[in-house]
Amino acid sequence: MVRLIIASALLACSAAHAAALTARLDKPAVALGEAVTLTLQSRAADLDKLDTAPLDAAFDVTSRTGSQDAAGDTLVLTLYPRRAGTLRVPAFSVEGRRSPVLPLTVTDGSATVPRVTAHWTLAPALPRVNEPARLTLSLCDDGSLQWQRPDLPTHAGRIVRALGEDEGEAVQDGERCTLHRYYWALLPTRSAAATVAVSMLDASRFGERLRFPGAELRYRAQALPAWLPAHVPPVAPQVIADPLPTRWPLRRPLAWRVDVTGGYNEDDLQALLDLQLRDSPALGVYPPLIETVPMDAVDSPLSRYRITLYLQPRADGRVIVPTLRLPWYDAGRDRLASVAIPGQALDVFDPRWRLAWQLVAGVTGALLLIVAGWMLYRMVRWRLARRRSLRAIRAAADARELAHAVRRFSLTGQPEAPSLGAWQRRMRHETGRCADDRLVAALEARRYGPASSAEADARAAWVRALSRARPASVKRRQRRAQT
Repeated sequence: MVRLIIASALLACSAAHAAALTARLDKPAVALGEAVTLTLQSRAADLDKLDTAPLDAAFDVTSRTGSQDAAGDTLVLTLYPRRAGTLRVPAFSVEGRRSPVLPLTVTDGSATVPRVTAHWTLAPALPRVNEPARLTLSLCDDGSLQWQRPDLPTHAGRIVRALGEDEGEAVQDGERCTLHRYYWALLPTRSAAATVAVSMLDASRFGERLRFPGAELRYRAQALPAWLPAHVPPVAPQVIADPLPTRWPLRRPLAWRVDVTGGYNEDDLQALLDLQLRDSPALGVYPPLIETVPMDAVDSPLSRYRITLYLQPRADGRVIVPTLRLPWYDAGRDRLASVAIPGQALDVFDPRWRLAWQLVAGVTGALLLIVAGWMLYRMVRWRLARRRSLRAIRAAADARELAHAVRRFSLTGQPEAPSLGAWQRRMRHETGRCADDRLVAALEARRYGPASSAEADARAAWVRALSRARPASVKRRQRRAQT
């Protein structure tokens, strides 16, 4: 009888153990940022129906892997602690079976995982509606972690735009650390209390994935006055405009570029320009081109736009380009202010008249160039002809050769004259003056007389007399022809 009772008890215990839900952790203690593995097993329960929501308060569940074998169902969960201290893995219940509660010790840093601090800052701390603010997430570690920029969740009542990031050294709580900073531009769109939070932060260290608890920031945007017009931010804009030309051709489009830095967006600028620019008979206005330009500073929450205004003068004369104003709300004085983009008057001219004058000037210049070229050609030609003739006179051996050389002397390239008298008449026509009659008479006498030692003096005299010969001007020729 006793043996039967003992066997029944053992059989009942074995069946209860086979139907139980077991749970175990792969390690009893971890550092904040490290992963811990929770393994759940059961022979009879379906672990796919297990609800892991009780873990969310203390852990971040990043993976869930299930399997089945001869031993039953197995569920493996990868957990990252959300805080340091003594945590408890709660008991799970499925199909009437319950797992035990498991303790876990979480330390803030260890020999292999550095201690990490994270905090948010907002500048200004109390932004106004439509005022761009700089949102900064600062992470301090020992420099061995590679961080991944977190994605901020969308939230009604604000617009968040990712900016740059930087890294440097800092001292926190008396210890030196490596400071990683990520920047966003936060633009509140309504006055209400709000929270900026990231549940977990991703990092890696020597290929190992780490996840650290994130930080939280609470803020409240200040409301703007009810009388403030739309599209007017509480930020003073900075404007850099290209200078306008003083003269511009008729009906040619003019591209006017303006850089605007401030709290405007593309729709605001488009609306403000549409209110101030109007098409007119004297000045045509085309839709402006608005392009986003990155800021020089990685942490600036302001926006920079390059505006290209296309203007077309439609009437010649004086055309006025209007002055543009960009309004903004001066919170310190509680009044509406504005920054002016000054316009100016354009002297618009008809390019057809300019083209006509250019054509006339071009033709006149071409004619002057032709005349100058012709005059240069004539001057070079008669100088070369005079040089050749003087060379022949110097080379004459006797009076007979000298007479032939003199009769061949011509500034216009004429053939040899039949006589010295004919040569004198030709020289009078070419130079406007007569040759020296005494030299001609002396040369005539020497032609038929004996050679003498005075031949060299005669050549020199003819060279001196003819080296000054030059063509006569047209007026002198006309006067000579009349006489």
